Parts: sequence; structure tokens; C-alpha cells
Amino acid sequence: MHPCHFVETTDSTNLLLNEIAEDAKKTVTFLPDFLCVATNFQTAGKGQGSKIWQSEKGKNILASFYFQPLILPPQQIYFNYFFALTIRKVISLYANNVKIKKPNDIYVGDEKIAGILIEHHIQGEKLNYSIAGIGINVNQIQFDEALTNPTSLKLLTGREFNRETILEEIVQVGEEYYNKLQNSAFTELETEYELYVKYVKIEEKPD
Repeated sequence: MHPCHFVETTDSTNLLLNEIAEDAKKTVTFLPDFLCVATNFQTAGKGQGSKIWQSEKGKNILASFYFQPLILPPQQIYFNYFFALTIRKVISLYANNVKIKKPNDIYVGDEKIAGILIEHHIQGEKLNYSIAGIGINVNQIQFDEALTNPTSLKLLTGREFNRETILEEIVQVGEEYYNKLQNSAFTELETEYELYVKYVKIEEKPD
């Protein structure tokens, strides 16, 4: 498996991996694609925008992955496609009707099971590196009432899961999609992404 560094608690795996990446740049240290940091608990886990990612300690996957994709800044969307497709396929190993809700939430039916937070580091016209953070509800069965339709692999299947195994599957599945990204198979990635997009029905307001 690619290197995955585990810490018991951190503010955010994205922030921690950013620090590792910046230190590597200063010391001219090579970091491999799919380098991972994971934790049991985040004190300041981030969701999209200003949202906070909530997770019960030791129950779920909270991890971030490092990449140096061979794409230009205007092609960032294809990185999103690669990573969302990876997580969708991994979850589909255990559940049916797994969809992507744009831009990067993963749903099983009408219930949210995972969220993705992607950060690109750009210098001039070059994309230096990208970090993809993932929160997957794995073994948690009780959620904050304020959350809308959350679910987990345990709620869906009734069994406990090994989180390390799922992290390994993210790398194994991800390498296939990442190769497509690195080889500029953008149309193929976009076509498959759109195939799995969850379209939300917009209720019409009465006149």
C-alpha cells in the first residue's frame, strides 16, 4: 500500500497534509501520489465552504491524499471527476445505487454517506499539488439531528467494517482513475462522472 500516516487526533487532515507538503517543498523532499494521512478525530474538520464535517471518534474514515497531477489549473474539474468516481466506486463495493451529488458529495439513494474536499495549490500557470480530503461514514450509527439524511456503511449493511481495508481500496481503485487523469482521458472521466450524477428534483413553486 502507498504510505498512510495515522494520527490519533488533528485539527484537519487537509491542514496536516498541507503542512507536510509545504515542508517537503522547503527541503526538496519527494512525496508520492496517494500519500495519505488519516485520523480518528478532527477538531476542525472542514466540509464544503464554511461547513464543518462532523464525525464520531474512531468510527469513520477521515483522511487526505496528496497528488501532483499532470494537469493545468483550468483543468481542475477533471481532478474532481477522478476522485469522486474513485470514492463512488469504493462505496459501491458495499452498497447499491451510489451516486455523486455535485460537486463532490456521495449518496446512497437519498442519504449522504461521504463528502470530499479538494484543495489545489497553484503557482502562476502551474498546479503544484492537490490535496483531496475524504470523510466516509463507516461504522457510525447515530448522527446529529441537524444533519440531513446521513447514513453509513454499518447502517446500510448491519456490519462493522475495517477502515484500513477501505483506505487500501481507495488507493487500488483510485490508481485506475488517476492513470486516466494523468493520460488526459478527460472525456472518459467526464462521461462516467455524468453517468453517476444524482439529479435533485426541484419542486416548482405554486403560482
